[in-house]
Amino acid sequence: MKKFLLILIAVTFYAEADLKMSLEEELETLMPKVIEWRHDIHQHPELGNREFRTSNKIKVHLESLGIEVESGIAYTGLVGMIKGGKPGPTIALRADMDALPVEEKTGLPFASKVRTTYLGNEVGVMHACGHDAHVAILMGVAEFLAKNKEELKGNVMLIFQPAEEGPPEDEGGGAKMMLQEGIFERYNPEVIFGLHVTNIPNGVLSVKSGPAMAAASAYRITVKGVQAHGSTPWSGIDPIMATAQLIESLNTVVSRRINIINNPAVLSVGLVQAGTRNNIIPEESMIMGTIRTFDPVLRKEIYDEIEQIAAGVAVGTGTEIKVEFDVGGFYPVTVNNPELVSKMTDSLKQASPGKFFESNTPVTGAEDFSYFSQEIPGLYFWLGINKPGAEASANFGDKTEVAGNHSPYFYVDDSALDEGVKALTYLVLDYPEKF
Repeated sequence: MKKFLLILIAVTFYAEADLKMSLEEELETLMPKVIEWRHDIHQHPELGNREFRTSNKIKVHLESLGIEVESGIAYTGLVGMIKGGKPGPTIALRADMDALPVEEKTGLPFASKVRTTYLGNEVGVMHACGHDAHVAILMGVAEFLAKNKEELKGNVMLIFQPAEEGPPEDEGGGAKMMLQEGIFERYNPEVIFGLHVTNIPNGVLSVKSGPAMAAASAYRITVKGVQAHGSTPWSGIDPIMATAQLIESLNTVVSRRINIINNPAVLSVGLVQAGTRNNIIPEESMIMGTIRTFDPVLRKEIYDEIEQIAAGVAVGTGTEIKVEFDVGGFYPVTVNNPELVSKMTDSLKQASPGKFFESNTPVTGAEDFSYFSQEIPGLYFWLGINKPGAEASANFGDKTEVAGNHSPYFYVDDSALDEGVKALTYLVLDYPEKF
């Protein structure tokens, strides 16, 4: 019996090794396609819940591989199912599809020139967070796994998700909506894996066990005054002056008003809107921003501080001020299952030899992957896409001169994408043997 088990383990090991060797051999022909897909998606970016072209491109590709596809989930989302030839669990892989209201300034030959209207303003649209890379990587993984499905243990659920950056306020969307529409009930995945490209050294894979990314809330503060001629400001109540006081005071919440020694927090202002003309004091102004926390108690404290500041400014300026939190939804903390991280780290190391590191520091970015990993064990990791040579340190705090996510200069070096394809594929191949 013991001898039989040893033989079975050996056969299993060599079967996995054979598939990994097959992937290495096929990367030469697969990666040019992955890069071509990314460039095309990058050149034609779409905002959340508007990813019609991207979704159709994915659907056509998956169906060409013989993969069963369910589309129209949470507006534009898709799920593809690869049914393996051997018994095993269903493993979910997720890629987000949406772009950002950012005007691209990279100068790339495939740079986006798309423009649209967002929050009443004409804006550029750009894949400034690398979701084009996420989609292309998962399309490549799908092609390899579908080709070798008879050797797979279990099934692979491919989730292409819209609106990770936040859906329009009155629509809903993203991971939360896909779950509400029952994708986990229908496909019953046991575990989920995902990745995010960022500006760390080329090909580096990194993961943080436990709380890895912050909870995120958008806030909106509306200030109402009394409109007047700019030459007679005393005849009105100036909401712009009140907004300036608000912004200055909000910047003291994290830096001066609360204790963040043990719990990181961020409060930022990202949008200010007021006025139509230089010589008119407007009736109303508005600011929006983001709050990032890891502790719900601290988050409530920040909410309270903002409301106190707003009340004080309203009294001092004679304005009416309305504060709203969780505008457009709320993202929980993204937690990486510690057991998954412990057992699957070797797969990431194999995918990027000598370039893996396990981080001890959570990041204040946020992800609605957190909704998926609240339902089933999840592992979310980082892929470095800096140009070779722009890799001074594998440390999130040392990004040299490379533009970060959400910058109009954000750049994905295509030579790093094969590590992403290998990482997701290796996780699928190794998981059934580790759990």
